Amino acid sequence: PGRGGLTGGDAAALAAAAAVVVSLAVLLFSLDAIEQNEYGLKYNWITADLHEDVYHGGTHLIGFWNRFIVFPATVQTIEFSDRPLLATAPMLHTRTKEGLGLFLSISFQYVLEPTRIRELFTLTNIHYESLFERLARENLLEAASEYEGPQYWLEREEIGEHMRVLVADSLAESCARLWGLQLQVIDLPDSYEQVITNTQVQQQIVRTRENEQLAAAVRASTEVLSADYARQIQVVLANATANLTRQTGLAQAEAGRRKIAAEAEAVGYVRRTLGLSADDAVRYEQAHALTALPNATFMASAGGAETGATVRTAAAASRMVPAPSLL
Repeated sequence: PGRGGLTGGDAAALAAAAAVVVSLAVLLFSLDAIEQNEYGLKYNWITADLHEDVYHGGTHLIGFWNRFIVFPATVQTIEFSDRPLLATAPMLHTRTKEGLGLFLSISFQYVLEPTRIRELFTLTNIHYESLFERLARENLLEAASEYEGPQYWLEREEIGEHMRVLVADSLAESCARLWGLQLQVIDLPDSYEQVITNTQVQQQIVRTRENEQLAAAVRASTEVLSADYARQIQVVLANATANLTRQTGLAQAEAGRRKIAAEAEAVGYVRRTLGLSADDAVRYEQAHALTALPNATFMASAGGAETGATVRTAAAASRMVPAPSLL
């Protein structure tokens, strides 16, 4: 080699280094990343060819001649309203079935069908949201014009469901799925809304009166039931009192019968034991009965003495003085 030239070994090393740098550059430019909340289609920018596979989140080796066209994987919102920073389109303006001016604020949410991303790109390129907005506008205005003014007060839920079905069907045909729809604001002419408000107030007053009458009827029925229950309670108490009196009388009668039987048995026992005659038994019973009387006095034989003895039979004394002899 001449002065200042490269040797064969140096040239080979330089070529190898250049190859490595080129390889790393090719590898680096062959990588592309997708966010976790995105879908990606691999697009060949040289041949303008679109691959079938749909990628989701992460870094992928796709070749430097390809790049990703990304689509959202999360719920997206389109809102027809006048709210700053939230509205994606102006409020919807149409007329009711009877010709009244009508402004509607409606929002809906959608998600893209991942298996139909390539079909969606073929249909709209990346301008799918403008398509969804146009389809929703057409269906919402069509549904809104089918109802009269009062129905927006009385059948708001049914109208919202009708709109939801129409938008869901149109999105399903365009590779998306409706996630939800909200009928936010219904704006009719002020004069008409005032009439409807007055009508609703009157209807509410009528319903209030009806409820008051119903409450009065319930109270009256409750009072009748209360009086009937009070009467039944009195009947039950009267029957219970009568039954108590009857049972008490029966118990007292039974007790008296048993007492008489016991006394008769006791008298018989005394007669047999003492050998009393019938007259003596009568005198014994008379004397025994006198001892039970308070402050009673009687004369009794003193066993042949010339004078009799006076016995005071007070309740306490009767327990202390021995019974007189009847013989």
